[in-house]
Amino acid sequence: MTVESRYTKYDTWAWLYNLTMGSTYAETQLKTLDKILLPTLKKRSHILDLCCGTGQLAVLLGRKGYQITGLDSSEQMLKYAHKNSRHRAPQNNYILGDARDFSLSKPVDTVISTSASLNHIMSLSDLKSVFFQVNNALKQEGVFFFDINHHRQLDKWWNGRLAEGEIQKNYAWGITPYYDSQARIGSFQVKLYEAAKKNNSLFQMGKTLFYKLLSLKILNRFRLKVLNKFSAWQPNWNYAELDYPVRGHTVEEIKQALTETGFSRISVLTLDGAELDDNHSAYFIAYKSVSNE
Repeated sequence: MTVESRYTKYDTWAWLYNLTMGSTYAETQLKTLDKILLPTLKKRSHILDLCCGTGQLAVLLGRKGYQITGLDSSEQMLKYAHKNSRHRAPQNNYILGDARDFSLSKPVDTVISTSASLNHIMSLSDLKSVFFQVNNALKQEGVFFFDINHHRQLDKWWNGRLAEGEIQKNYAWGITPYYDSQARIGSFQVKLYEAAKKNNSLFQMGKTLFYKLLSLKILNRFRLKVLNKFSAWQPNWNYAELDYPVRGHTVEEIKQALTETGFSRISVLTLDGAELDDNHSAYFIAYKSVSNE
């Protein structure tokens, strides 16, 4: 897979993801893995963290004693992964590669892909390529665990409204998800603001204190209102708009793709045990089929 065909677009927001969402998502996903997957694994199992991003989850798993290999297509994301692991999980190994076309030197016990990373695989044929590569990377009867925001869920919740964000002293960001139900293609748009230079005026200091107050959960709705008009609040800050596409795969086609690429014993779960509906992400567990050879 050439550099041009890898998903390199995520280099742009690697620093922001590492600084903000990465650690929060990692802690949330570790709780999920502790609940659903990790109790079924042997000690020191070798886990491939596919689309590992900046490596915060890989670090947490490495500290639990698992052998961890992380793979991601973004060179900048992996730079942060190496840095995050340096002192906390130095035994972790990271590979620059594409989920659709990779190979490992030896098979692993388990492959995970979290935080709906596979929603960024934009066609069913590419998704099958991912599943095929994962199957090749697993030992016999190895387990593949991943979550995905499925079509019905995206259709209900990705409505073009600002969903999350924060405001800090020198930067601010907000994420707005969009979804076209007919095309089954969406995106999340990241609006990023950075202070152009230091401003120690009393007026700016007052704004900074106000932004700190807005970090309280109780004021989340008001913080989002401020972010919607942030260019007016900080007209001299640098502004960038980043757009990351997603695909709304259906649960049925995902199960079929897993079957066609050599998986069996496929389970679809929700985190709270509820029946899958348009309110819940889908968590998949699939096992590599036993070879008949």
